[in-house]
Amino acid sequence: MALGEAQMDESRGPSEDVEAEYGWRYTFSKVMEDTTARWGLYVVALVLLISTYTFIDSNLSQLTFGAVSDFTFAETLPIFDHPERIPPPGEGEENVPPAFHADGSLSNPLGTDPSGRDYFTRIVYGAQVSVSVGIVSTLIGFVGGTIIGAVSGFYGGRVDDVLMRMVETVYAIPPLILIIVFTVFVSGGSPDITYAILGVGITFIPVFARIIRSEVLSVREMDYIEAAKASGVKNRNIIRRHVIPNSFAPVLVYATLQIGVTILIVAGLSFLGYGAQPPTPDWGQMLNTSHGYMHSNVWLSIWPGLAILVTIMGFNLFGDGLQDALDPRIND
Repeated sequence: MALGEAQMDESRGPSEDVEAEYGWRYTFSKVMEDTTARWGLYVVALVLLISTYTFIDSNLSQLTFGAVSDFTFAETLPIFDHPERIPPPGEGEENVPPAFHADGSLSNPLGTDPSGRDYFTRIVYGAQVSVSVGIVSTLIGFVGGTIIGAVSGFYGGRVDDVLMRMVETVYAIPPLILIIVFTVFVSGGSPDITYAILGVGITFIPVFARIIRSEVLSVREMDYIEAAKASGVKNRNIIRRHVIPNSFAPVLVYATLQIGVTILIVAGLSFLGYGAQPPTPDWGQMLNTSHGYMHSNVWLSIWPGLAILVTIMGFNLFGDGLQDALDPRIND
């Protein structure tokens, strides 16, 4: 190595070397090197962009304190229509096939539903329900599981026994049954998407808790943890500043993959009538409505099913790429 190169390396400092090899830039570059992960990231970015736009438009009255009504953007843009308003008799034709069909119309590129509403608009606006529910439910399980798993793994002993027995009790119950029972019980017999979010999030807590606990059990034996204890740092600060950040990578990967699973679960709940309720545009609820028209208009089932498939595939491909980028055994 030349002297100039040695001086250049020394001038960078250890923190910059770590950032270059293990920082977020390095992780992003590793994800972008993988073709499938890159396309997964593109799908995730597109779905998140659509979800953000439709979420803002669906909640304009709250965001503007009543100055602007909801779905104003949808009603002003030519490609969209009001996703919830049922057209009056004579204004919208029911069960129109897609535009490429012989009986289709360019004004309704994906056709219309049994109530005469534009299906393209409802598919697009259904993204914000499915994706936001997936992210929020995963976040509930992520936060709750991280706290329980970190405390259980760090303290061990009786604390670990009590917390893990509670976690295993919840984990032993079939998730779908637990979610439905929770939703019906909490809602008082009137299911809603909010209760479905809480139910799914609670069922994810045990899984996240078990993952973070296994990581904490190895991290807590590290020298820097012992040094922090010897320095008089409080246990809660050690957990918050050292234990959780250094146990974060596998949980982050699992959370990314779990978003896709959550979207599928919530779509199933809506299909069964325990999730989003009409007239809210939701992919699972649209599948529920369309299953009675499989012979007359099969496209009513294909479009929401395809939207669920592409979204879940995007999160799964991105999660696999993120796992490869964060796994030191693969990077070595």
